[in-house]
Amino acid sequence: MKNRYFKILIFLSFAVFLSSTGAVAQNLKKENIITVESIVKDENGNPVIGATIFGNQGAIVAKTDIFGKFKILIPSQTDLLIESAGFESRLIKSDELKSTEGFRLKASRFLYSEKDDINIAFGKTKRGDLVNAASVIEPDEIIRYDNIQDISEFLSGRIPGLYGSSNIRGIGNALFIVDGFPRDISTISLSEIDQITVLKDINSSVLYGSPAVNGVVLITTKRGQPYKKQVNVSGYYGISVPKALPKYLSSADYMELYNEARMNDGLSAPYDQATIENYRSGNPYRYPNVDYYSDDYLKSYKPFFKAITELSGGNNIATYYTNLGWEQTGSLLDFGTGENAKQNKFNVRANVDLKINDWIKSSLDAVAVFNNDKGPVSDYWTEAATMKPNLFSPLIPISLIDPENDVLLVRENDVNGMYLLGGTSSYQTNAFADSYSGGVKENIQRTFSFNNKIDFDLKKLTEGLAFHTNMSFDFYTRYNQSINNKYSVYQPTWDVANDSIVGLTKFGTDERKGAQNISNTYFERRFGFYGMLDYDRIFNGIHHVTGSLIGYGNTFKTQNTFQQDKDVNLGLRLGYNNRNKYLVDFSSAYVNSVKLPKGNKTAFSPSLGLAWVISSEDFMSSLTFIDNLKLRLSHGINYSDYGIGGFYYYDNVYVNSGYYFWLDGTWSGQGIVPSYGGNQQLGFEKREETNFGFDGLFFNKQLSFYTNVFKSVSSDIVTRSKTLYPSYYSSYVPYQNSDKNSFHGVELGLSINKSFGDFSFVIGANALYATSEVVKKDEIYDNQYQYRAGHPVDALFGLVADGLFLDQTDIDNNALQAFGVVKPGDIRYIDQNGDGAIDENDEVQIGRSRAPFSYGLNLKVSYKNFTLFANGYGSVGADSYMNNNYYWVDGDDKYSEYILNRWTETTLTTATFPRLSSLANSNNYRNSTFWLYRNNYFTVNRVQLTYVVSENVSRMLKMKHLGFYLDASNILTVSKHNDIRDLRIGSEPEYRSFSLGVKTMF
Repeated sequence: MKNRYFKILIFLSFAVFLSSTGAVAQNLKKENIITVESIVKDENGNPVIGATIFGNQGAIVAKTDIFGKFKILIPSQTDLLIESAGFESRLIKSDELKSTEGFRLKASRFLYSEKDDINIAFGKTKRGDLVNAASVIEPDEIIRYDNIQDISEFLSGRIPGLYGSSNIRGIGNALFIVDGFPRDISTISLSEIDQITVLKDINSSVLYGSPAVNGVVLITTKRGQPYKKQVNVSGYYGISVPKALPKYLSSADYMELYNEARMNDGLSAPYDQATIENYRSGNPYRYPNVDYYSDDYLKSYKPFFKAITELSGGNNIATYYTNLGWEQTGSLLDFGTGENAKQNKFNVRANVDLKINDWIKSSLDAVAVFNNDKGPVSDYWTEAATMKPNLFSPLIPISLIDPENDVLLVRENDVNGMYLLGGTSSYQTNAFADSYSGGVKENIQRTFSFNNKIDFDLKKLTEGLAFHTNMSFDFYTRYNQSINNKYSVYQPTWDVANDSIVGLTKFGTDERKGAQNISNTYFERRFGFYGMLDYDRIFNGIHHVTGSLIGYGNTFKTQNTFQQDKDVNLGLRLGYNNRNKYLVDFSSAYVNSVKLPKGNKTAFSPSLGLAWVISSEDFMSSLTFIDNLKLRLSHGINYSDYGIGGFYYYDNVYVNSGYYFWLDGTWSGQGIVPSYGGNQQLGFEKREETNFGFDGLFFNKQLSFYTNVFKSVSSDIVTRSKTLYPSYYSSYVPYQNSDKNSFHGVELGLSINKSFGDFSFVIGANALYATSEVVKKDEIYDNQYQYRAGHPVDALFGLVADGLFLDQTDIDNNALQAFGVVKPGDIRYIDQNGDGAIDENDEVQIGRSRAPFSYGLNLKVSYKNFTLFANGYGSVGADSYMNNNYYWVDGDDKYSEYILNRWTETTLTTATFPRLSSLANSNNYRNSTFWLYRNNYFTVNRVQLTYVVSENVSRMLKMKHLGFYLDASNILTVSKHNDIRDLRIGSEPEYRSFSLGVKTMF
């Protein structure tokens, strides 16, 4: 298997090599050398100073002097590319090199230069011509001073209207489109990306049909540029340090409190005081006190590194871009196979563009990503959160065992010749023994993606006409590959008089077959295609008319699913631009669903966007501080089946249930019962949205401002009715279009940049206020306050806690709580409806899970060759529950430090935690205000200091660029509840990371 993937990697690398060498092969033949001496001027005949001249190989061959002149020796068939800031680049063909007039560059227009190309749905536009609510970010610009590589982390706090890294305006998770098709972004590094466009309103995203109902994050990867050869090499090494680790009680403390829990329940205490004291200070092998989070088992940090190589270039026939990366992350575990556990990720991307002839171009993209996560066969972190400290000693010292013991003489397994593996009859396998002797497990993931795009220029038929096709195939697979060993664990019998082992009870057998096992196999497969007839033409230099007719299809299949997800739609976009001042965009999709019945499978989703560049009007000319000001308005409807959870919801569906027998008992079979009834009128869910905004540049582009006000209504949400049918009819209740939710808010973006000599700074801020309301919901409750309608969509409902019961009299004087036996020290709740009983009917809104206000801040300060960058984000108004087993402890759960201020007879007025119980306690451990906390926070996510070596030194080292940086990630969170937010229970800790890196360009 490994050999096959290695061959694929070699093939892809060889293909990249062929594309790059083919692009410049014409220069390998022997040619005459000529002298080119000329001048570069602007449109007014003034010399252009410092213009860069590129040759066929993409290397810089000259720069113009203070008179705009240059002189070079080059092969006679060389083409030249001239670039200079503020001008459009110009390609000089070899037959033009003898010109005596020099070469003139055309000044680039503000918001309409080559660098102002913006990727939108199925096309491109200029920054100045954007009509709808879209935000654009250029990763290459940011990577210069912030070497972040994870896309999700990169998006957080940087884009107005983006809640977290994937949710647009709090409405729902966006559709991620990579190079034209839906794809998983976890396999892509930021270094591969050319541009990210967030399409936030329906007008900008509707062409992608039903899946784009919540907006689109459009990602376009890099491509090679003709005559601009680049070799970029970067790498970094760093460490990750846990931000916080759980703090569990010692064995002695656990025993004392478990005794207390038993006595609270009227039961006997299982541990006597002498035993507890032995566990507090006795021999730790005899009286174990295992702290899974101590430095006995964990390192203080884990290492990581990443290396990236980028190759790009070509000429006017073929261009190429290649990205090769290797990323490795170590382990925090400090014993057994966990000590050397590693996760490796290798990626290779090859994007090749070919000019077939004057009217046909093609592009071929291939991506392969290989993930290998190798470590112990069991999950250490799950056991660390559940295994009590006094159960057994993971290791038994051989030095404490009678050397004549038969077990020692015949043992087949030990740890470094010093220890036997510990255990009991109830714990014959455990995370420690698995790491030392259980074998090794490797989680293997493979991702392959391919694109083939063909562009036809049909201007011979009519000016501005073109046709484009794009096909994709993606395949993802994962599986576990393991070698599972059997091993023995031992329970010692200790001498009553001293700490020596007089006997051993063996559980299990030692067996190492070395057989490789494959398990948990899974795959995903995706096919995509679109064809687009495109029209783009300017009439009389004033009327810019565009149009696109699109046929788009995408299928997605996962293992063990019989029905594929299929998204098919026709798209139509019509655009009009009058003098870059008045802009109109009509975008629509005719969508099709495989989840709906005949007659309702299709719908038409229209949208209209209008924009007015008001700063271009004559009456604004006196306001010289305004560089650009644009007003935008859009309205649209998207019909979607994205929220419909399954297929055949419109049909009568029956399932097997129960068994029946003949009277003589000789035969049995399964019964058939309805799952839900049919509804042939089931239709699409509908989202209707209005967006108004403006964006502007002011004070010579030193201030930029962006804002949108939006309202979105989701209606005809599919649900099963609770109000139209009697309760005994529940199995026959059909799905129907019923519910309705409303979302509204405002998003803001602000950036200020200023320079003072060698000093410059950029301050950026963005904010989102987004709230929601359940307008209509099919529901029925006994009390008005229970209804979800009128509350936020993300409302949290639960009981309102009123402290802890002080004593039995307090319980007797309170309403009856219907959640089991209630004792002093249990949580007391408020009787909302005054019926004398506290149950689910007393649940009210007590919080909300999504913050209505979120924001991000960015700061960049530069002085000469140094740049300091900082980024942070936060939110206000969300609530969260403390409801995992670190806080909710009953039965024989493991105890954490959080429970220390529990209720007792002596703390009954000061306790902040209910009484302990050794039984299941359904009264205390349910969602209520007792466990709710306000989750406001601000995280300083990134800080990086960069130093760029001077151009002269870089040139001496044969480099175009050389830089060094020191960065830190997830550094600090400011919150009233850091002790809760930073903890991870049952999984690997959250980390703060530090790294040192280098970037070079050749």
